[in-house]
Order: sequence, then C-alpha cells, then structure tokens
Amino acid sequence: GVVYWFCYSTKCYYFIMNKTTWSGCKANCQHYSVPILKIEDEDELKFLQRHVIPENYWIGLSYDKKKKEWAWIDNGPSKLDMKIRKMNFKSRGCVFLSKARIEDIDCNIPYYCICGKKLD
Repeated sequence: GVVYWFCYSTKCYYFIMNKTTWSGCKANCQHYSVPILKIEDEDELKFLQRHVIPENYWIGLSYDKKKKEWAWIDNGPSKLDMKIRKMNFKSRGCVFLSKARIEDIDCNIPYYCICGKKLD
C-alpha cells in the first residue's frame, strides 16, 4: 500500500492508502511504529479535514465494550470528547474521519487509515 506522511505543528501523520478494517489499520500503524491517530482537539480535526483527499479514514477511537464507552487508543482524554458525546454514536464499533465529519460504523468495513504521533 502507498504511504504518505507529513508533519504539522507538533505531530506527524502517516496516511496508509490501502483499505483495511479498523484492527488492520491499527496493526498497519504499529508496523510503522506510529499509533493509529488520536485527534487532540477541534483545531487538529479541522486541519485534517481540510487536507485529506475525499475518502474515509480510520482513526483511533473505538467503543470499549467492557467499559461501555468510547475510548481513544491511549485511553486518555481528548478535547473533542464533549463534542463526541453530543454526537450520540451508536456504540457499534469504530470511528472514521472524512472531509465532512467523523462518524461511527462497523469496524470491519475497509477504509484507509491515519496514524499519528507527537514529535519528541
């Protein structure tokens, strides 16, 4: 699969342009030693939505069935959490990002993938 990446502000983003499930995306990111993307705030979300090509991309937010809540890949908070709660996701899986929105869907649908890591 084609991978392209760029850095912006305090983060580097890896876009993996072969379609895979959410867990496939997570594994692909690990292969590059960059976790599946956690979006920290509204600015970062808007930045990404301006720069992605019109497609769907898995991000590191999924429904934790044990905790019965939406959880980021690092289990930590994001400034987007309040917004996400208001979106009433249907506790069915995983979240993707597109130019227009972030939305929850079945984790087994094949989408492109975004990994991201903070610069040291």
